[in-house]
Amino acid sequence: MLYRISPAAFLAIMFVIGCAPEGPKTGTVKGKVTLDGKSLDTGKIVFDEGPSVPVAELDIKNGEYSGTVTAGKKTVRINSFKKGVAPKDMSGPAYENVVGENLIPSKFNTASTETREVKQGSNEFSFDLKSK
Repeated sequence: MLYRISPAAFLAIMFVIGCAPEGPKTGTVKGKVTLDGKSLDTGKIVFDEGPSVPVAELDIKNGEYSGTVTAGKKTVRINSFKKGVAPKDMSGPAYENVVGENLIPSKFNTASTETREVKQGSNEFSFDLKSK
């Protein structure tokens, strides 16, 4: 069964659909991360706005990262873990990728006060970290 809809009703429906709220404003971020003057091989960079907003976690590869992040003031946390060694009496698949210590000092991750303002459009933030 076909229903006919008046042009006015059609326009009203299209107006409502077209006026739906937009998603969060975002920006693209990219940059370089070095530790003691050398590119960070691998790691994660996190842009965190606070407890009620999901974090953006981006991969760092060969000292570079890029991705999309919601706009706003963010606390930046950077981590890079060296591969750990399983205890001698532990073996098997569960112990093949034991996480070792974080190469990045806590002042750049768990205790970070590093912030950046992410704006709509393109943003470039580079980080030259010191291990001591």
